[in-house]
Amino acid sequence: MSDLSLQQLKALRFWQTPEITSLNRMPAHTPLRSFRSFADAIAGDGSASRQSLDGDWQFEWFPSPNDVPDDWLTSESTEDRIRVPGNWQLQGYDKPIYTNVKYPFSAAPPIVPEENPTGFYRRSFWLDESDLIDQTWLVFDGVDSAFFVWCNGHLVGYSQDSRLPAEFDISRSVRAGDNDLAVMVLRLCDGSYLEDQDMWNLSGIYRSVYLLSKPKTHISDFRVTATLDEHYAEGVLEVEVICNKVCRGEVDLALNDASGVTVLSHRQRIGTDLIDERGRYKDRTRVKLQVPSVQAWSAETPNLYHLVVSLFDEHGEFVECEANDIGFRSVEIADGQLLLNGKPLLIRGVNKHEHHPETGHTESLAQVEADIRLMKQHNFNAIRCSHYPHQPGFYDLCDRLGMYVVDEANIETHGLTPMSLVSDDDAWSHAYVERMSRMVRRDFNHPSVIIWSLGNESGYGANHEAMAAWVRQADPSRPIQYEGGGADTSVTDIICPMYARVVDDMPSPYGRPAYSIQRWADLQANLGGRARPVILCEYAHAMGNSLGNFSDYWDAFRANPRLQGGFIWDWVDQGLTRVSDDGVPYFAYGGDFGDEVNDRQFCINGLVFPDRTPHPSLLEAKRAQQPFTFTAEICDRSITLAVTSEYLFRSTDNERLNWRLGSLHDTHQEGSQVLQIGPEGSQTIVIDADSDLIAEGEQDLLLDLWITTERGTNALPAGHEIARSQHVLVLADTTRERETRPAEISQQGEQLLVTAGDVTWQVSTAAGFITDWVIDGTALLDAPMADCFVRAPLDNDICSSEVDNPSPEAWLAKWQAAGLFDLEHRCTGVEVKGATVTSQHEYLNDVGVIIRSMWMHTFDAEGGVAIVVEVSVDPEMPPLPRVGMRLLLCDKPEAVSWLGRGPHENYPDRKLSADLGAWSCDRQAMQTSYIFPSDNGLRCDVRQAVIGSVCIERLDDDFAFAVSDFGVESLMRAEHTFECIEQPALHVHVDGHHMGVGGDDSWTPSVRPDYLLNAETYRWSCRLSVTNDDKP
Repeated sequence: MSDLSLQQLKALRFWQTPEITSLNRMPAHTPLRSFRSFADAIAGDGSASRQSLDGDWQFEWFPSPNDVPDDWLTSESTEDRIRVPGNWQLQGYDKPIYTNVKYPFSAAPPIVPEENPTGFYRRSFWLDESDLIDQTWLVFDGVDSAFFVWCNGHLVGYSQDSRLPAEFDISRSVRAGDNDLAVMVLRLCDGSYLEDQDMWNLSGIYRSVYLLSKPKTHISDFRVTATLDEHYAEGVLEVEVICNKVCRGEVDLALNDASGVTVLSHRQRIGTDLIDERGRYKDRTRVKLQVPSVQAWSAETPNLYHLVVSLFDEHGEFVECEANDIGFRSVEIADGQLLLNGKPLLIRGVNKHEHHPETGHTESLAQVEADIRLMKQHNFNAIRCSHYPHQPGFYDLCDRLGMYVVDEANIETHGLTPMSLVSDDDAWSHAYVERMSRMVRRDFNHPSVIIWSLGNESGYGANHEAMAAWVRQADPSRPIQYEGGGADTSVTDIICPMYARVVDDMPSPYGRPAYSIQRWADLQANLGGRARPVILCEYAHAMGNSLGNFSDYWDAFRANPRLQGGFIWDWVDQGLTRVSDDGVPYFAYGGDFGDEVNDRQFCINGLVFPDRTPHPSLLEAKRAQQPFTFTAEICDRSITLAVTSEYLFRSTDNERLNWRLGSLHDTHQEGSQVLQIGPEGSQTIVIDADSDLIAEGEQDLLLDLWITTERGTNALPAGHEIARSQHVLVLADTTRERETRPAEISQQGEQLLVTAGDVTWQVSTAAGFITDWVIDGTALLDAPMADCFVRAPLDNDICSSEVDNPSPEAWLAKWQAAGLFDLEHRCTGVEVKGATVTSQHEYLNDVGVIIRSMWMHTFDAEGGVAIVVEVSVDPEMPPLPRVGMRLLLCDKPEAVSWLGRGPHENYPDRKLSADLGAWSCDRQAMQTSYIFPSDNGLRCDVRQAVIGSVCIERLDDDFAFAVSDFGVESLMRAEHTFECIEQPALHVHVDGHHMGVGGDDSWTPSVRPDYLLNAETYRWSCRLSVTNDDKP
């Protein structure tokens, strides 16, 4: 094969033959470093054996492999350069394509189109004469999707599976001095049918490339199983060391703790523990040792030990070392629960793609570490690698920082019909099992990996059964999960549904209903010893302004022991940085690069923006998932607190409880103390309060509690807030009876003129609304006040997972069918009675009147107006997005202040994390610039808001409000943030009622009934006035 010409290789079409997944690729193994001394192994310094090939490579791009000249390998090098690692689509070649389900090419497995973009890479490297003594391996950590490699003109090999390393022994091809390396990468191959993940389709050498030098006789793999004994007290260390050939030497094991102290040392001759009459096991040795008083590993306590495996030859001479950080922990399923070290886990998880807005699928380890730290700071403890193995350094970081990992095989066939078309085809069995086995062999030694996953959305077939059988034989220490086939097939040890609702079963076109998590738990409760844990592999679809209802999931998880959490979809908005024609940078999504087959913004569904700025929903997740719960009770002059820890493995030796007692405005008492709570324990704390605070009841009495770190840890800085809770101990009646004189009202033509000192109002008798509001000659309103029943649709309102398959059940579709965005307004009457102006309004669609409103304006001599609005809705109307009014203010103040929930954006079904308080915020920060523009910036349960000189106060009930520089129409016209046109006036929404955002998923109506506006009548009220104070 090494003598095949490029022309012959192209004719063989390896890349559309599923039975051929590699040529000359080395077997998978744990990542190796070949340390050349014990000291280097302790220090982790493998530089003596490794030469990085990252950097600038020569590059040439062709539309198809057919366009590559047959003499390319011997032709002169191109002057073009490309960065490795990186995706070529983000470096000026070809174009990115985003799809969710559809393949970005015509699907007819295993055939791929002739138009198959192909990239040729070249570079040289230097080897000294002394380097030729050892073996030289060429390692590609990740290439998408298939590639051939040549060294000094000799064909080295071929590989596919874009998410696992490909290693080649190039010892026979290298020479002393300059060596030439050439790589041909194809965008598509038959393996692409197994890589239909919901992400950008990008190509190239996108992970690191390096040379590894190994002695002629060396350690080719070592597998570590570090568990706990049946009492979870002592460690059990099992190590298998495999050499590349028969070896008569010895292996020395040295295990050091975190302080560098050697806690175990063991030496053993190779090939003596297993006997085979044909010498089968002369290249390996296995050992099982007890480690007393071990410090167990968990995400809470990521205690690591450093294992050094040293190889000595038959004369006792040192050959090389390999080393790994390992952690002792036991993973098991018992009594229908997933246990770690004997304790049932609560998975606070998130799905994570490898994504960076500038470099696509290439992530630096610094970026990965920043992501994991940000996750830990928001109370996540688990990551599902969606939907492929991540780069090797990711697992090291999860080991060190403390994160449970579901390691997932690089298999998804979502776009095939049926989805299991190749999953049940024996021709593809090798590819399926190989993708699983290679992942397991690479990541076997990581304590953070607690679950293996067979892949994602690939239906169900014999190939999955073969994968599961292989894993159960190779690694009985970890469970398997797989959602395909109904989430409860025989291959999965965990019931792992997607997007199951909390209580309601959902209709499904696939036979049985999509069960709720409560139904799943009830089903398992009846199975006795065959029960399995229920962990959602995906839930809470965080697309745009989403994550409503999230706290309901966590109430259910805590109430039912069989419900052990889940993984939010997903971590980061997969936007790519682009610059508009006007030079404005923005985050692009599907279709923005001329990719005709695309699913638009469905890749924009993260808890953080592409630059890792948090969405408001991330704060909601943090609060719901926090590992502490609180109760507070008043008894006479004291307040009794109970703080309960959900830590399973550690005491609160680094946590401080802080508390504040006061009103929305003022702090009356405060204090703090170090917590002393054992694992899963509670602590009672009594606060002696001022009796007058409790007895008077003339103002609210709030107790704010928050827990912070005393000292910095490996993932959390000192002073970091872990958990927070607010308790309303006394709720005062803040309704004020105003004893003010009425304002004077006179009529001038079609205008009612209201005067109160230096404030004047005008009400149009034709429109029935306030058209002008002037203070001392300065106009406050840019346009008349008006009813508002619409919002710029959220992704969850649009309900389309595929742009060419919109849901007719979507709220947006129903609103459009009802003509809600194009209603005709008629004022049917205006009546003046004393200082009150009452106006009647009708709103018509093509059928007739569907909404009526009545506005009662009562003006007072202080310059204020009390507005009471009653609304009636046709019972045939779908639920409304909002019931309120819109003000267009002339002035755009720098800051906005309010009494209510904050400080961040919150909605009726997503406000657990937003506490009551007196808040002030920069006007622009009041708005959330979602990548796909939509309604944003709401604040709920508001008593008073001050926007420049305008004061809005509650009358009977709290209201919600939002400010926008753009307005509903501008947001609806735009498809990206840079397309939003700032309006000269500030759009202020005052809502008596606002629909929830939903978020159980983004393709069915997911707002729960409690948060739908489906009543036939509504009433809301507020008071408007002018203030000289910029704070409530």
